[in-house]
Amino acid sequence: MARKTAPRKPPQANAAANNTIIKDASTKALIRAACLLLLAAVSSPVSQQSLSPVYGSIPSSLFHQRGMTMTALLAFMGRSAMNKFLPTNLDQYIPVLAYWIPTIQYLLFQVSGRLGPTNGPVITEAVTYFPLLFFALYTVGELLEPFQPEGVSSNLGEILPVIGSYVSFSFIEKTTSFWLPRIIGTNIFLHRSGLQLLIASASAALSPSKLCFLAIPAMLHTIRANPHYTSDATLAVLESRLQPYNYTLLERQESITGYISVLDGHDMQFRLLRCDHSLLGGEWLITPERAQDGQVMRETIYSVFTMLESARLVETGNTKPDSKKKALTIGLGIGTAPKAFISHGINTTIVEIDPVVHYFATKYFDLPSNHTAAIQNAIPFVDNAAKETPGAYDYIIHDVFTGGAEPTSLFTLEFLEGLKALLKDDGVVAINYAGDMHLPPTILILSTIRTVFPTCRIFRDQPPSTPPPSADPKTKPQADFINMVVFCTKSTEPLTFRYPTENDFRGSMSRREFLYPKPDLEVQFPPTVEGKEAKVLKRGGEGEVEKYHQASAVSHWHIMRTVLPDGVWENW
Repeated sequence: MARKTAPRKPPQANAAANNTIIKDASTKALIRAACLLLLAAVSSPVSQQSLSPVYGSIPSSLFHQRGMTMTALLAFMGRSAMNKFLPTNLDQYIPVLAYWIPTIQYLLFQVSGRLGPTNGPVITEAVTYFPLLFFALYTVGELLEPFQPEGVSSNLGEILPVIGSYVSFSFIEKTTSFWLPRIIGTNIFLHRSGLQLLIASASAALSPSKLCFLAIPAMLHTIRANPHYTSDATLAVLESRLQPYNYTLLERQESITGYISVLDGHDMQFRLLRCDHSLLGGEWLITPERAQDGQVMRETIYSVFTMLESARLVETGNTKPDSKKKALTIGLGIGTAPKAFISHGINTTIVEIDPVVHYFATKYFDLPSNHTAAIQNAIPFVDNAAKETPGAYDYIIHDVFTGGAEPTSLFTLEFLEGLKALLKDDGVVAINYAGDMHLPPTILILSTIRTVFPTCRIFRDQPPSTPPPSADPKTKPQADFINMVVFCTKSTEPLTFRYPTENDFRGSMSRREFLYPKPDLEVQFPPTVEGKEAKVLKRGGEGEVEKYHQASAVSHWHIMRTVLPDGVWENW
């Protein structure tokens, strides 16, 4: 009996089946490459966000872009030379590394004081993000190798997928960098360590392998013992880490301007508001000893915030009672100046970009609720208000300096002209600024202020700690970084202050000491500011100031490490 056999498929059917298989494999390879590019790009701003509480956002970014570029070149251009040395399944190591990144960062953060703000971020990313980026881009190059465009030379065909990959990577990275600060902290996954675990889990789903068992110790450490992770267990770990330094964490939250927390320091008995590697303000707490010395309320630890209140003392001829006046504050911090205006019955509007800062100032620093809060960017607020309600305010407080750098867009000619338009003819503006009077950024900003407001006076918050700069023009001036308040009016009449009354002091020792501007703390505008040839800072030209931010932020980092112990910054 003849044996039955399956009918043979025609050659055309076999070819069609093979083409389908090839197309499916090609589609999977392209999807896999796109996913790897997405994970590598999203990991870039997440890495920066994780470094910023320990090093600050500007020091963390000093070499980040160059590191990414060098890593991408090595992964794409050096792939053929490294093929013989690297495993064929390099992508399977990506989730392992991704899970270990929070643990490695935690260990390196413990020596950040020795590494410093310049070397620390580079070394940390050299063993965390840059290897992850290399593994991902190297694998992308392998996946895209078969997809060379037809009709072009072999060399050009090899380069085009590389260029396309890097352009795509850069676009995703920049888009994520823009949006991440706006959504971070909005749920349990959208915080720094949570995002790191999310990226690692996505990598494991994309490249599943038995190697992922190597990541189990790192996962357990992150969710159980890493104080940077948000959970009840890690919060207890953080509290134990802070205890040797005699600090207590009251609350912490991630927000659009950075990692925000409130701390009590028990040795010095003060309360602080922290944002990343900077302090937004603080208050001396009331102790029995201080009560005996006459302290009846919590006092600001920074005298410059008390000095901002001196805008009320400027003699302008305005005899209206405080209850009939209005004040605008740009930037909140812990709210020292706004609280003072509110306590005098002044109708006060606060413009603060970060909702968590406003929440913490209310909850932990007694910011009264009877004010108008505009939680938004100050630029559109001022631009719109200047058109809709010109001449609305008797007092304007401009206080936005933090982290060793000012938001330069809030010191441009256009923004300051907006403040001038909002100010009454007999109103006063007080601007807090920190900088070296001999450096171009300070001169440029003071020149812009002086161009907008015809009458101004500058007072520093404390006497110089070093000898004054030499008057000899051949001698290089000594550095004199100062915190200053610039008081200005729209009038051409001389600016004078009335002496404060007991009602102005309101029982505060700080106001009694710092409210009335001291003549010996007044500083003069640099000569180049007063002339007709003086330069001004305009919108679009912020780079003239921002190019100096790197050096300023590094210097500020060292200052902050003398204010709080290394361990307090490192264990955030």
